[in-house]
Amino acid sequence: MVDKREEKKRLLVNDSSITINDDGAGAAKLGDTPEKKDGCSAGFLRALGLKEKKKPKKDINKEKEFNDKFREISMLDVESMLNRTGSPMSGLSEEEVKRRIGVYGKNVITQVKPISWYKLLFVAFTHPFNIVLTIIATVSIASKDYATFAVVMFMVLLSAVLRFYEEHKSSKAFIHLKSLVKTTVTVLRTVNGNSQEMQVDIEDVVPGDIVPLKAGDVFPGDVRILESNSLFVSQSSLTGEFLPVEKGPDASEDQTTIFDTPNVGIMSTNIVSGSGIGVIFDTGSRTYISSISEILTSTQTTNAFDVGVKKVAYLLMGFGVILVPIVIVINGLTTHDWVDSTMFGLSVAVGLTPEMLPMILNANLAKGAADMSKKKTIVKQLHSIQNMGAMDILCSDKTGTLTEDNVRLDSFIGGDKKELADVLRYSFFNSSFQKGLKNVLDNSIIYYYNNKFAPSTNDGGNGSSHEQEAIGHGAEIKPDERLVEGYKLVDEFPFDFTRRRVSIIISQPESKGNLLICKGAVEEVLSCCTHLAVRDSEPIILTDDLKNDMLAITNELNIDGLRVLSVATKVFDTDIPSDYQYDVKNDEGGLTFHGFLAFIDPPKSDCAGAIEMLRSNSVEIKVLTGDNLAVARKICKDVGIDTTRVVSGIELENASPEEFDELVEQCTLFAKLTPIQKYNVVKALKKHKHTVGFLGDGVNDALALREADIGISVDTATNIAKDASDIILLEKSLTVINTAVRTGRITHANTIKYIKMAASSNFGNVFSMLIASAWLPFIPLQPLQMLTQNLLYDFSQISIPWDNVDEEYLKIPHPWSVKSLFKFMVFLGPISSIFDVAIFSYMWWYLGWTNKDDTHMVQSFQTGWYVEGLITQVFIVHMIRTIKVPFIQRWASWQLVVNTVFIAAVCIAIPYSPLGGYLNMEWLPLMYYPGLAFTFVGYFLLTQIVKKIYLKVFGEWL
Repeated sequence: MVDKREEKKRLLVNDSSITINDDGAGAAKLGDTPEKKDGCSAGFLRALGLKEKKKPKKDINKEKEFNDKFREISMLDVESMLNRTGSPMSGLSEEEVKRRIGVYGKNVITQVKPISWYKLLFVAFTHPFNIVLTIIATVSIASKDYATFAVVMFMVLLSAVLRFYEEHKSSKAFIHLKSLVKTTVTVLRTVNGNSQEMQVDIEDVVPGDIVPLKAGDVFPGDVRILESNSLFVSQSSLTGEFLPVEKGPDASEDQTTIFDTPNVGIMSTNIVSGSGIGVIFDTGSRTYISSISEILTSTQTTNAFDVGVKKVAYLLMGFGVILVPIVIVINGLTTHDWVDSTMFGLSVAVGLTPEMLPMILNANLAKGAADMSKKKTIVKQLHSIQNMGAMDILCSDKTGTLTEDNVRLDSFIGGDKKELADVLRYSFFNSSFQKGLKNVLDNSIIYYYNNKFAPSTNDGGNGSSHEQEAIGHGAEIKPDERLVEGYKLVDEFPFDFTRRRVSIIISQPESKGNLLICKGAVEEVLSCCTHLAVRDSEPIILTDDLKNDMLAITNELNIDGLRVLSVATKVFDTDIPSDYQYDVKNDEGGLTFHGFLAFIDPPKSDCAGAIEMLRSNSVEIKVLTGDNLAVARKICKDVGIDTTRVVSGIELENASPEEFDELVEQCTLFAKLTPIQKYNVVKALKKHKHTVGFLGDGVNDALALREADIGISVDTATNIAKDASDIILLEKSLTVINTAVRTGRITHANTIKYIKMAASSNFGNVFSMLIASAWLPFIPLQPLQMLTQNLLYDFSQISIPWDNVDEEYLKIPHPWSVKSLFKFMVFLGPISSIFDVAIFSYMWWYLGWTNKDDTHMVQSFQTGWYVEGLITQVFIVHMIRTIKVPFIQRWASWQLVVNTVFIAAVCIAIPYSPLGGYLNMEWLPLMYYPGLAFTFVGYFLLTQIVKKIYLKVFGEWL
């Protein structure tokens, strides 16, 4: 077996920036160049909304290491770079790839790893609630109360095991769901002596891999550019700069910093336009992004959901911290038994704390994620489920969401509005030879031309139905080789978002001059043209009036819902030198305009219904598209989106900040937007207190996806779009989103049920404890009895994640609101105290359990409150879970009904069982139960009355 250290030395023999330590690890030499003032890791942290921490010396050294490494690599020419990595341009062999994986490992950057099981177990046992229980158990065993010790430690064990089980299961489920989102990379590999392009998992990429580069790609490692053609790269994810930078293969002698290296693509940054070839020189933990990730793993971030949950826990625990000492003092002064009073106070603290909150939250989110995965939705971040339910505005692109994303070429016409074959022919060559990212329009052109002039013998000349379907799925359609025979690509001016056109230059057979063919948006192509092709005649001068006529034709086609491109050409002289360097500024001009290509992408048949469902669920749709306004308006009308207020990117650009905010709030259709404008629209909506979702799958959607509260993409999206998303759809459909919204709201509802129930119940218990401590000459409930009550109550809540939810609740988004919780708690909590006092009065005056020296009376009183307290607590969830009348108008899920009935039965049975003796409980006489029934019915009726008042006053329930 080859020694890994020796193999690494062999592979890096020419790497002068790397030294090999004794352990085989690579360490970059430090240079003398001062550190960049605005640290790169700080820029990345700011882009994620994190506070920058003071850099430790270790981080500064790492940054200098990467500066030196990138600078040295940028100074190498292409040949030296290939020698350094030991890479042939044809690509590495599979044997070499395996060998390098053995040396470098998988291409996985440093990331937040799932917490190991033993750490989860430790955290579960050392939870603050369990610590309180352990203190109670310690006091119990010191006083030789072994029964209390056994029950308390059983609660500790049960609580810890349940929490560990749920969190460990959630962690495993999340890892599994995350594994479903696969990212692949195109690489060149040598197979049987031949160079082949192949798709490999990003984890299987190794240093030395040759990678073709095109628009939409994310650099799979740190890459040195070997060839480029107008290659523009967005580094906004690292620097926050929106404008892309150009990268090329030329060696650089400049003293550059990491982000300024003109020939290096940093892992995780993305290609906006152009094409090229690169060689990977670092992967995994050796990449620059991995060094930043190490900082992020030690930087904890929180979202609104996490903050809300913590506020709830602090609120409830705050009541305990303030009021439990009062309970102890009052009870101690009344009973003169400070040991028992302290034990009682600690038990009250346990009862007041929401010990099941972490488990209920985890169970709800894990179940929500599992439910979504069954409905074509993969959750990357569990907290995004709640955001999905809270979403009130969905910003969506048009193509593939409102339409079938199965574009067909509808017509090809000249300036006289009649079919013109040259328009189709030139556009076919343009689409066939361009190296950049081919879109569905290119595929439609190639498919149509193949079918028309080189028909398949298998389908009677109508083309392959599978191939037509593949267009809609983004699969690249290859031109028939017979139709491009004799033509050769000479150069290309790739598409970019500024020019909005692509030009190719091809050599023609029969020694004709090289031909430039330009295809793109009509306005942008016309801006390059000086002549207009005329049928069966010589081209004429393209006057301003003729340009306006061409734009009018475009508008007519757009109004009919057709997407329009145009095509123009230019023939170069035959005596142009073979080594002539074509330039986009000088050569993409003086063109002859030939005509228009019209495409149709019909609306999805189920889109109008899905939009209506989202609207009925209080989710407003706003369409953000880079397409033409007229086309987008027609599609929106067809699917039922109001187009009374629409706006274009130019109008947004010219609007004042106040006007911009007003347009964003009122308009439903935004057309011809740039990526930055999409981002700004989302940002403005969030400023207006909306919870914003954004659905997109393209390179130009990445900024908006990252900014949105909930970024939604699809499994067929570009890598950068998937990386920026929180949720991945396996089907790009508004129907799937509507289902996910409902799942998110169900998850939120079942979570808030427990929280509001726990908050109101615990708040009421505070008053009951204070009243009982001041009134009774004995402890109203023994610590062991209270802990048993809490244990059974916790069991009764386990089935909440499986409960169903009122349709009325699902119709409205519910953002997290601690204010709403506080109102609910203060308004509803004291009701339980009223009926606690009622059962106290019944037992004190009617049953006569008043003598503190009569053990039977005291324990009967305590048993009576134990039963009443647990029964009302167990059944309160049925009263809180719905705005309707429980058991009459609305039933809970069978799991919750069975569980609560079972726990209630166990509660009543315990005093009559041997366990009751250990808990110092007495058999309750038959006359106790009329009082219990009266209390329960009264509680039920008053809660319903208060519910109606609360709804009328606050307009909400849960």
